Amino acid sequence: MTFLQGGKKKMQTRTRALSLYKSILRAHDRYLPSQSMKQLGDAYVKSEFRLHKNAKSEQASMFLVEWEKYLEHIERTGRENQSIDVGMADHQRRQEHQLHSSQMQIAEQEHQQQQRRQRGGSLFFGRDVSNDVVFNEDQVGQLDKLREEASKAAGNGG
Repeated sequence: MTFLQGGKKKMQTRTRALSLYKSILRAHDRYLPSQSMKQLGDAYVKSEFRLHKNAKSEQASMFLVEWEKYLEHIERTGRENQSIDVGMADHQRRQEHQLHSSQMQIAEQEHQQQQRRQRGGSLFFGRDVSNDVVFNEDQVGQLDKLREEASKAAGNGG
């Protein structure tokens, strides 16, 4: 049975996949630090979901579980980054209102915040792959391409 076969279960899986796909795109729009990263993420998600639309039921289930983990990671990291931004802004406002606050401290905080934004935040998206995960040649090639595109999108050249 695939995403496209199997009656009621097919519709449940298809609905789950479509809902997850839309949620991921919304999370990219809301949380990824730059337009180029959003475009890269959206293109990758679109490609992966297209490639797996005819996956067998067991594969489809595993595929969706992994993308649900990805969505949870993006949302959690994005919310943490937003909390840091709000906290830094609140802290900076308090500093500016204190008469004894030195201009050097404020300038340093602004500089650090600007550097963090240029790096895409102090909490980075992504995670390390477990040492027990084994990739085939195609997967390694795909990961290399993804790394290159992510580096380009982040402005690091490649």
